Amino acid sequence: MFSVENLTSLGVRIIITLLVGYIVSGIAQKAVGKLLEKSKLDPMLHKFFKTAVKIVIWAAVIMAILGALGISTTSVVTVFAAAGAAIALALQGSLSNIASGLLIMFNRPFGAGDYISCAGAEGSVQAIDLLYTTIKTADNRTVTIPNGQLTANSITNFSRTDNRRVDMSIGISYGSDLEAARKALVDLAKSNGKVLADPAPMCVVSEYGESAIKLLFRVWCEPGDYWDVLFGLQTATKGALDAAGVQIPFPQVDVHIKEKA
Repeated sequence: MFSVENLTSLGVRIIITLLVGYIVSGIAQKAVGKLLEKSKLDPMLHKFFKTAVKIVIWAAVIMAILGALGISTTSVVTVFAAAGAAIALALQGSLSNIASGLLIMFNRPFGAGDYISCAGAEGSVQAIDLLYTTIKTADNRTVTIPNGQLTANSITNFSRTDNRRVDMSIGISYGSDLEAARKALVDLAKSNGKVLADPAPMCVVSEYGESAIKLLFRVWCEPGDYWDVLFGLQTATKGALDAAGVQIPFPQVDVHIKEKA
């Protein structure tokens, strides 16, 4: 049995241990935070490391309190290890997503705000968590993708480079002036303030189809202007070709009837 003096002494030791743990945890988290701010690690990792430091310190505090109470820490560690193994087996998928989330944060194939395509989804990255990555699509849908799927598939990042190419395929009739069509499209691109001058806009023949000459119309723009440039040029193309006297044909079939003698 514990005497009053022993209980009082034990209570004081536990309170002091908790107080020291609280102070050390706060100081350690601030120190780790300052170190991480100077590093190039993803900001999402800052929270993870701070939480990890906090857990380690408080685990040590709990072990110290158990030791003060006369409880064997070896048996406690064994119980926690067994429980941890059982939990790990039950949460294999989640642990895989956590590992993938850490890989994404360390390797940084994309960051918040980047426009990516992966795992059947395409859009701007809104948030990167340990388990999931959230993206917003062009039509304003929110898609949550498990990190395991991201690391298991190829990722296309449209925002990593300074510019992005816009490709359009346009058909003109065989009777139209080819050079007039090419000049009209290039001039249209140059008149668009969001189209970059370097690399220069280009328009070349890509195919001689059954009903039309196919032109490849290619321009460059900043990644954030991609959709504005694409839709703007598509809307203005017909007017520019009409003004140049160039016809855009529709599929047609010539039928020849041969009469029997």
